[in-house]
Amino acid sequence: MKRTIGVIGALTLGLGLALAAPTAAGAAPSGTIYVPGDMDFSQTGATGHYEVQGSGLHIWTEGATSSDKVAGYVATSTPLAGIGEPSLDYAPTFGSVPPGYQLVVDFDGNGSIDGILVGEPEFYGNDWWLTNGSAQFVKDGAPSHTGGSGSANHGTLDQWRTAFPNAVVKAFGFSLGSGVYGDGVINSIEFDGTTYTFAEPVVLTSKDECKGGGWATSTHPVFKNQGECVSSFASKKKAASFSA
Repeated sequence: MKRTIGVIGALTLGLGLALAAPTAAGAAPSGTIYVPGDMDFSQTGATGHYEVQGSGLHIWTEGATSSDKVAGYVATSTPLAGIGEPSLDYAPTFGSVPPGYQLVVDFDGNGSIDGILVGEPEFYGNDWWLTNGSAQFVKDGAPSHTGGSGSANHGTLDQWRTAFPNAVVKAFGFSLGSGVYGDGVINSIEFDGTTYTFAEPVVLTSKDECKGGGWATSTHPVFKNQGECVSSFASKKKAASFSA
């Protein structure tokens, strides 16, 4: 099943992420993706939907038309060589197809996006296929050019790493659709050894909320201390008075 973003260049990668990834002794790293804010949903169609549900992300479409698509991407700049095997923990609400894991990649390391690798273990195991809108040089250098995958250009991540040793992942995420009727919850998404869950952002609305430790609960923005939190509201008030 093919689930790709329509135009590679349409991705917004300038997101100001603040993903917390605390580590306890002997525990795997974990972090939080705040929705909206940390994840770019600009490729989601009109009849594709998402909402935070507990620590997971509920995603669903209404039918099987071209607008039935849910896609989210988190900006990064991580060498493909070191990310291991990314994965999605997904629980379908009913027996629908799961979303595909997507890696938006700069294959030659020059800073520009060249293509997208899609992982669908339910259909193709550890084989990752390249989207048709990817650059020709990436298609030409693909590990395999046979059938039996999501596209004619595919291979394991280790094979892709060997073929493109300078490749850098510019964003990671998922896509359900387009044209797929589905409903389920992404419990977590793993990337580069860190398992991320989801949460709604905490945005303070007044300087009084900075007090009593409230400044530390803010996720957008993140404050260093109470004084910085209070000062931010004073600056907003000053700016508003000048514009009035």
